[in-house]
Amino acid sequence: MRALLIIQLQSFKDMTKVIDTGVFIPVGNHGWIHSINSPAVEDGSFQRVLEVTKGAEGLGFDFVLSPSIWRGRKGPSEHWMRSLESLTTTAALLQATDRISVFGTVHMTIYPPAVVAKIMTTLDQIGPGRVGLNLVTGSSYLDLSHVGLWRDGLDHNERYDLADEWIQVVKRLWTEDIVSHKGRFYELTEATMGPKPSHLPPLANAGASERGFKFAVQNCDIAFLSGSDDPKYKADAIRAKQTARSMGKADLKVYGLVTLIAGETDKDAKDRKDHFDEGVDIECLDDIALGYNLNPNIKDVSPTSLRLAAGREKRSAVAPGAFVGSYASLAKRIAQVVIDYELDGIILIVPDYVNDLEAVAKKTLVRMSEYGVSCRLGGA
Repeated sequence: MRALLIIQLQSFKDMTKVIDTGVFIPVGNHGWIHSINSPAVEDGSFQRVLEVTKGAEGLGFDFVLSPSIWRGRKGPSEHWMRSLESLTTTAALLQATDRISVFGTVHMTIYPPAVVAKIMTTLDQIGPGRVGLNLVTGSSYLDLSHVGLWRDGLDHNERYDLADEWIQVVKRLWTEDIVSHKGRFYELTEATMGPKPSHLPPLANAGASERGFKFAVQNCDIAFLSGSDDPKYKADAIRAKQTARSMGKADLKVYGLVTLIAGETDKDAKDRKDHFDEGVDIECLDDIALGYNLNPNIKDVSPTSLRLAAGREKRSAVAPGAFVGSYASLAKRIAQVVIDYELDGIILIVPDYVNDLEAVAKKTLVRMSEYGVSCRLGGA
C-alpha cells in the first residue's frame, strides 16, 4: 500500500506544471492602479522599489521586471508623474540582491544598440547571470514625443524592422570579437566590446501585434501576453504557442501578465476593486488613450493598445481582465489559465507590492499545486 501511495504521489508530481513567477515592479507612483484611491505606499521611489524587490526575493519569486517610463499622466492622481529610469534601477537592484533575476526595459528606437550592449555587459558584472532585458518599440506617441524621443518616419512594421537589426547588432557585440555591420539603420566598423557577458541575457518582448509577435519569436526567449480568464485573451495565448512551434521556436516561453485584486473573501476583493473604481482617474485614462490615438499607425498596434486607444472599459481603475477574488478562489483560476493557455510563467501586478505580494504568495500561489500548477515560492 505504501509503495502504491508513493507511486501515485510521484505520478501527480510528474503531472504538475512548474512555472516561473515574476513581479512587474512599481517604478512609477500608483503602480498600475489608475485611481486617487490607490495605495499611497506605491510612491515610485527607489526605497519602495528596493523593499518590494527584496521582499519578492525572500518569498522565492524568480524575477522582477521594471517598465520604461518616460511620461506621467494628466489627472488628479498624477499617475506616474514620479518614476525611475529602468536600467539604472536594474543596476542598483542587482547590487542589493543575491538570487533573484532583474529585467530592465529599453525602447530600441531610443538607444543605439552598442550603448545597450555595453550597459548589459556591465550589469552582468554586477549580477552575473541574473540580468535580463525587456525590449519595446513604443506605441504611445505622447509617452515619447514630449521629451523628443519619438522616432518619426517609421510605420509600425518598420519599427520592428529596426528592432530586428538592433538586436542582431547587440547579439553580435556580445558574442563576436570584431563586428562590422552596415544595415538600413545602423553601421559599425570593426567594433570591439569586452568583456563579454558571463551568460547571454534572456530577452523578452510583449509585442502582441502580428509583426510584434514575429519579432518576439525570432529574437527573444520570452513573450509576454495579457493573462486573464476572459475568453478574449485565450486566442492570443494559444496562437503564440502555435506560432512559436511553427517557426521552430518550441522553447519560447510565454508568460501571462496577471493583475490581481485579492482579499480574504470574494466580497473583500470586490470591495477593494470598487474602492479603486470609486476614485478612478478618468482624465488619466483619457490621456493614456490619447497617447495611442496620436500614433500615426494606431491601426497596426496590438489589440490591447487598440482597446486603450478606444477608451473601452475605461471606467475601471484596474486593467481589463483583472482577477478579482479571494486568495483561495484565485489559486484555481490562475492555475486554470496557466494550463488552458499553455503559459510557462506569470508576472504579477498587485495594488500593494509588499502586503499583497506576501499574502498572494503564501495564500494563493502555493495552493495552485492543488490544481496541477506549481512554482518555486516557499519551496512549493
